[in-house]
Amino acid sequence: MAGFSLEESAPKILGVSIAVIAAIYVIYPPGLVLIPLTLFIFAYTTKNEKTSTTNVDTFFAGFKIGGHRGAPKSFPENSMAGFAQAKADGADLIEFDVALTMDGKAVLMHDDDLDRTTDMRGPIREKTRAELDRCNISANFIRTAPGDHSRLASVARERVPDMEDVVRWAVENNTRMLFDVKDSDNELVDQIATLFSSFFPWVVYRIKKGDQKILTGLTWRLKFWSYHDIENIRPRYSGPKQWLFEAIDVLHVWLLKTVTPWYLGADLLLTNNLDISQTFVMDQKRRGMRVAVWTVNDMAEMHWMLATLKIPILTDYPELTKQAAHLEDVQKNDYMPMHKSSSDL
Repeated sequence: MAGFSLEESAPKILGVSIAVIAAIYVIYPPGLVLIPLTLFIFAYTTKNEKTSTTNVDTFFAGFKIGGHRGAPKSFPENSMAGFAQAKADGADLIEFDVALTMDGKAVLMHDDDLDRTTDMRGPIREKTRAELDRCNISANFIRTAPGDHSRLASVARERVPDMEDVVRWAVENNTRMLFDVKDSDNELVDQIATLFSSFFPWVVYRIKKGDQKILTGLTWRLKFWSYHDIENIRPRYSGPKQWLFEAIDVLHVWLLKTVTPWYLGADLLLTNNLDISQTFVMDQKRRGMRVAVWTVNDMAEMHWMLATLKIPILTDYPELTKQAAHLEDVQKNDYMPMHKSSSDL
């Protein structure tokens, strides 16, 4: 089954939309008023409601440290061994990436293909669950310590985990879960029944529309649509197309700080650590939005976010929290709840 292709579809959709709106304005000038009014009515009548404050408070009570894809510097990312290590290191939550196999099985994998993290090649959507059983996610793994990129030790063979195995493990070990989903396929959406976070707003909308009790979040960073990397070095496109998507990014960030979470019913803004500021956090608290940060691997930055900003973090090094005695003074439930209004990516 084919997924939604942003690179192929977004420019066409945007161009057609602009052309249609321009034509309406030329043919029927009152459209200057009617179109915004119609859009507002449509948004208000189709928007999602947020999860109850009781459910949100329950989830965030005690959530301070999350293992980003488990403990990916100690064990392979998105592995059962990595989740167990994150738990042992003091993580309150495990974050992981979910994808669908060719035969509709929800498994854990960050990339669209198997090339980077395994000893197999090719898109995961072209593999069955049985084929993935032959896949070793430890094959390309290099264990590292904080600040050290040398090989420390090899690790045992690991299979690609099923989502249901991870959920079962998390429930048995009283560990919160954060699903990161990049595939909007209905099959995958139907298999997810707890907390979820995604870069893609249309997936957030569909999951929340299906079950208002599910906590949903928007993962965001600056220039996500125009650059592949968080350093904004590798553009996704070239020429006018790149300029167009940089303009889309500006609009996107404004919307996610204002309207998008309100419309989607999102409960959480999962924000890149390079884009966090005290002003941003306070603004979102006033809107009733929870904020968490990815990916925080520096002790000073970790302490600032936990002790000063009082927001939970995701880290590749959950064990670092044990090395900082002063972090124990940060109250586990010290993220101030605000429930007066709504609403980012």
